[in-house]
Amino acid sequence: MNRFRTKVAVALTAAVALTAVAVAQAATGDNLGVSTTKQRIVPDSSSGFNFLTTGPGEGYVVRDGSEDGAALGQAVAGREKRRTSLTYFGQLTDFQLADEESPLRVEFLDPQGAPFNASFRPAEALNPQEENQMIRQFNAFSTRPPHLARGNAKPKMDFVINTGDISDNNQYNETLWNRQLVEGKQVNPGSGVDPAQYVGKNVLCPAGMNIKDASNPSLYTGVQDRDDFPAPTMGYFYDPDDPNPAPNPPNPNFNNPNAAFPTYPGLLDRAQKPFKAVGLKVPSYMAFGNHDTLVQGNGYASEIFEQIATGCLKPVNDDPANSGRDTSPLLGFVLSADFSVQDLLALRQSNPDYFMEVPPDPKRHLVSKKEYMDIFRDGNDPKGHGFNLVDKSIRDASNGYAGYYSFSPRPGVRFITLDTASEGGKILTSDKGNLDDPQFKWFESQLQRATKNNEIAIVFSHHSVESLTADVPDENAPSCQNVDPAVVPGCDGDPRTSTPIHLKDDVVALMHQYPNAVAWVAGHSHVNNITPYPGVDGKGGFWGIRTSALADWPKQNRLVEVFDNRDGNLSIFGTVIDQAAGAEAPTSGTSAANMSDEQLASISRTLGYNDPQDGAEACGSSKCGEGSPEDRNVELLIKDPRKPQARVGAVALAPKHRRLKAGRKFKLAVKVTNLVTATADAKRVKVVLKSSNRRVKIRRQVVIAKIQPGRTAVVRVPVRALRNARGKARIIARAAGKKAVANVKVISKKRKRR
Repeated sequence: MNRFRTKVAVALTAAVALTAVAVAQAATGDNLGVSTTKQRIVPDSSSGFNFLTTGPGEGYVVRDGSEDGAALGQAVAGREKRRTSLTYFGQLTDFQLADEESPLRVEFLDPQGAPFNASFRPAEALNPQEENQMIRQFNAFSTRPPHLARGNAKPKMDFVINTGDISDNNQYNETLWNRQLVEGKQVNPGSGVDPAQYVGKNVLCPAGMNIKDASNPSLYTGVQDRDDFPAPTMGYFYDPDDPNPAPNPPNPNFNNPNAAFPTYPGLLDRAQKPFKAVGLKVPSYMAFGNHDTLVQGNGYASEIFEQIATGCLKPVNDDPANSGRDTSPLLGFVLSADFSVQDLLALRQSNPDYFMEVPPDPKRHLVSKKEYMDIFRDGNDPKGHGFNLVDKSIRDASNGYAGYYSFSPRPGVRFITLDTASEGGKILTSDKGNLDDPQFKWFESQLQRATKNNEIAIVFSHHSVESLTADVPDENAPSCQNVDPAVVPGCDGDPRTSTPIHLKDDVVALMHQYPNAVAWVAGHSHVNNITPYPGVDGKGGFWGIRTSALADWPKQNRLVEVFDNRDGNLSIFGTVIDQAAGAEAPTSGTSAANMSDEQLASISRTLGYNDPQDGAEACGSSKCGEGSPEDRNVELLIKDPRKPQARVGAVALAPKHRRLKAGRKFKLAVKVTNLVTATADAKRVKVVLKSSNRRVKIRRQVVIAKIQPGRTAVVRVPVRALRNARGKARIIARAAGKKAVANVKVISKKRKRR
């Protein structure tokens, strides 16, 4: 295979390895501000359950895409001395922050395995603390980029994009917690309220219930607390108070996949306690994922799902080998469109052991796409974390349901944020993505806009192009014109026709029509993966960049830097980072009562590694989610698709304020910048100058011969106050449509006394 995958340089790789060893030896487990080029988190040498430690980092793999038959770009020697930064951003993805106490969780499906193997995760109660530590890590890198630009310039992070599945189950409280995390607010990750006012009044809080933890709803109530579970002994779900119970009555077929897991008394109750989030130090943007839009990432929010979410009856079952109860009766409300609340109550009447009676919480209600966006618009970000940028015409045409937008924080770069969620909500199909026809047409208009403006375009979405396979129209969900959205939050509120639905082939073909689109950044697949998409004619193409989930191993996200190498090529650097908590979790048997939030995050990572279904070892020799070295720390080459064009982006005068005696002069510095995103020298730049005071003189025009991209030319122009000058003068400089102003105060010459 004609692969072009080489280490950046022998010397650099050796230096990285030496630094990694030094870091691991000097500060084992310290991750804050340390990327995976310096150290990686690896299992220790123990058998059975693995605790984690640190090991050497890994350098960058240089890729040009030739492994797929056509190189997208070329690695030209010396580019590290020439490159200028076009953008630097972070990608958060797949938090899947779960209200793990919610009645709408479907943990009972997890023992069946694929495709239900993500219905339960042993560490899901610790998601909020772990996400907070990932945000803390992004903050550490916000002013410390992995790479410097020409002249040792240090680019600052422009923003962080969350590419979806920040929530797990389409609930209001999950969405709110995520906004509070990025905004640095107080987060209360517990759920459940005093049931007294709901019992006998909520249809799924019938009278005569024996609600667990009713006197103290702040405690954990769910499948991981054996004391809450219907008899016989629960064994499939990890209970940190006692991970390896003896089945009672004895059971030779007892299935406990977590028998070797550590004991942390009180861990689940500790995880529910409120904490102050650190908040992102840079702007943040959001994209819809299937779990943000659909119940458990699959079904539209129907009436029965809404009723279960806000009620007191939590459907549960252990592995049938342990409980002696088949899971099939519970599949009805998941898979049957006709399943009703009466059917659920009848099932409880016939077999109450299929239910756990839990404190309800109205904040568990399911959210429409409109309400989801409003939650972020109601925060402290003027851009509504991106949702205020939805085009007004699109917002009006969609009745407020469209959640796609574009933005350009720097001249020369356009970011296009798509909503790939399959809103029709067909279970076991709509977990994959698509684009409806109105969005597809808007997408093309944004690619046209980027081409016209000579911008590179980078696409964000939850699903990668490989995952755009859900051929389900939005109209599979009932129209909001025919149902009450408060009762059926997942109804189709967009009055526009969704068909034809556009899938992978349509989207790749569209991207290839517009070479200015250089990358597609996504999540969803819970794996680190980099895929080249060369154009069919050997020209153009783009890179597909997928990043692993924080919900599953390796619990990593990514830094992305885009540089102009000033040789006709761009370099896209991807750097994988771990969350900031230390690698070494507390030892088994440690009480959780006084654990820090950082320790909870460390435990979460460790449990994620050992998850029997989705942990690292579940994929054999290739650790689940990690990808190969060429999918992690990479430099991706691609030809610069932009036309040669100068971008005079700034004009400045110095000093801006000056006192000048009449009859004297000084030199005013005129500074003109050709932006770093320019693709050509700015030549014969004309600067027009004007003074508002006719007795304060300045040259009317200067011409700057050449300004290189990313450079600032400085011309010093004399300013002279005549002997009879007085008052103030406003000096105005104009160049390429830009303007700068300086103010001069004239000090009149004193007259001699006779």
